[in-house]
Amino acid sequence: MLSQKPSEIRPLLRCSHLLLASSLTLAGVLVPNPAKAFTLNLLHFSDGESSLLTRTAPATPTTPAFQYSGVGLFADLIDRQRNASNTDFDLLVTAGDNFLAGPQFEASLQLPVGQPFYDTRALELFNIDVGGIGNHEFDFGPDVLARFIDPDGNGVGFRPFVSANLIIPDSSPLRGLIQPSTIVTKTVNGVEERVGVVGVTTPLLRSISSPGNIGTIGDASNTPGFNDLVNAVQAEVNNLTSQGVDKIVLVSHLQSISEEQVLAGRLQGVDIIVAAGSDTRLANPDDPLLPLGTTETAVPSYPQIYNPQTGQRVNSLADLPAGVDPVLLVSTDGEYKYLGNLQVEFENGRVVSILEPGSGPKRNTDLDGLTPRSDLVSEVQNPVSAFVDDLRRTAVGVTNVPLDSVRTNVRSRSTLAGSLIADAIRNAAQDGAPSVGLDPAKILVGIQNGGGIRNDRRFNPGDTISEFDTFDVLPFSNFVSVVTDITAGELLEILERSVASQTAPDTGGGGQFLQLSGLEVVYDVTQPAQVVTAAGEITAAGSRILSILLDPDNDRTGQFLFDVAQGGFLVDPTQPLFDLATIDFTARGGDNFATLANIPQTRKFTIAGLTYQAALEQYIRQDLQGTIDAADIPSGEGIRVRDVTSSVGPATGGQVIVAPGDNTEAIPEPTTMLGVLTAGLGLGYMKRRQAKRKEVGG
Repeated sequence: MLSQKPSEIRPLLRCSHLLLASSLTLAGVLVPNPAKAFTLNLLHFSDGESSLLTRTAPATPTTPAFQYSGVGLFADLIDRQRNASNTDFDLLVTAGDNFLAGPQFEASLQLPVGQPFYDTRALELFNIDVGGIGNHEFDFGPDVLARFIDPDGNGVGFRPFVSANLIIPDSSPLRGLIQPSTIVTKTVNGVEERVGVVGVTTPLLRSISSPGNIGTIGDASNTPGFNDLVNAVQAEVNNLTSQGVDKIVLVSHLQSISEEQVLAGRLQGVDIIVAAGSDTRLANPDDPLLPLGTTETAVPSYPQIYNPQTGQRVNSLADLPAGVDPVLLVSTDGEYKYLGNLQVEFENGRVVSILEPGSGPKRNTDLDGLTPRSDLVSEVQNPVSAFVDDLRRTAVGVTNVPLDSVRTNVRSRSTLAGSLIADAIRNAAQDGAPSVGLDPAKILVGIQNGGGIRNDRRFNPGDTISEFDTFDVLPFSNFVSVVTDITAGELLEILERSVASQTAPDTGGGGQFLQLSGLEVVYDVTQPAQVVTAAGEITAAGSRILSILLDPDNDRTGQFLFDVAQGGFLVDPTQPLFDLATIDFTARGGDNFATLANIPQTRKFTIAGLTYQAALEQYIRQDLQGTIDAADIPSGEGIRVRDVTSSVGPATGGQVIVAPGDNTEAIPEPTTMLGVLTAGLGLGYMKRRQAKRKEVGG
């Protein structure tokens, strides 16, 4: 904890500067080398993530119902902070994740080519100066990002967007639309003033988004590759300073504020770092926050102050040694909940004071008298709201079992919802296989990464699931894909990556945790985890997986492919066994699945036009006839993937039950590829029988 907050010395510094400025104005000719004073009003936000619509918080015993978030209120907040400032220079920047897949962004994707996305229009109406680039900008690939920046398609962005560590090929539609840095020039009291803005994007981009042929420079701060990231940013800072720019802001989207904190101690010539991607809400004790419960807490303080020569954080500007220029670090929560406002005073390019009471995060709510700005309401909020309302009115089906997309559940253990989604993806891949020349009978396994299941939704038995709900739970533009000829060796590496982030049974999984269809997997969290670098290199294989049961019917009577208790692999680990259904993000190696990334493209097929959201919707509507029962998700809860300490009994193994036509018979354990394919054909018959059973109400 800090013993002294930065604001304690700010009023005195401010008064001292005002007296100095007055003296220089009256008798400047008597001072040989007067300091050049300049005040900056930095307005910043990030991680807007298409939260375009205003939300309503219900009344509590201590707080009335109120509205917050949304771009209409946010525009009024920006105007208020601009008008309240007496500084020389206003600068409004975003630091990335300017849009996010989901129902609200889907409204933009339905617009005709050439018409600006609603998120683009919002930033235009805010009149931002510069935009940063995060990871979610690439969730739909470079083409959609290019359309977001350049709605007219004429090669010129509606505003400058910056990132110094992106590698953009000449053939990319983003070439020329994203620059390493930009200079914002404004006339202040008849004098041209310039502020440089540099950008940096997470080097984890390849593993958490879909950048296509866009590369990144650098790696995480705990790796040697971080030096490359630092050098890329520093080179662009040096480029600006060589042009005489002595006030520089870095918009940084590194996913964790700890990364920007390390960066603050490695850069020279940067005055302010806007950190993004972690939703860290920096604030001081006197900064009012949204009354949204105990989770709406602050991290002290706003701003954080660093000594770039030592990398150490200090309590105030006065604690810096003479001649050392500070680096100020700021960050706010996303989804248009807060607007960051840092007001600082420069002398000869050096921050000399932090101006109060203007500085701090400003909450976006009508509790403070904000009213939605009419142009944002009519041009953005109203059409998006109408689109979303239509999705809400369209029913897909009814569930008779509890389902949820709660982050801590789907990223840590086998769940009913996750298993249902994995089944839907495998089903869709089987249905679409002939369109890409594949055999449906070979697609025996489906996987879905927990990171692609979103928004912490809960559905109770009897609840209707709408089309909106399927978009909300599966918001990304992920297309159903097939990876062919998976071997047991490849499967083991994929599953080791899946459980690598577990910290305890059913706890701590990352976005790479897999929900499964056609497999039952047991692991031991106490064993060494697989280690993969940001560049996608497996440096430690991991030994957490104890057994893998190929279980095409999800009935726990399949074939063991791997079992530590029986000596390891029970089949040739190099022999192709089956085709794997997944989403294109995972097939390309997203979430740093290095094994999948290294599988050649000749083994990967994408089912054209079929997203994982559409797969789930069709599976519920058609295959399950609009009703989700427990029998439709066999072994779905806590069984398909579990820690060894689970009380669930061992799988039966030894045989697979198939049903040719209407007859049921047992077949020998499929120890050969022929046996595995036979099991797959049986699954196809089971699916048709299940659909028929639902159709007749049996």
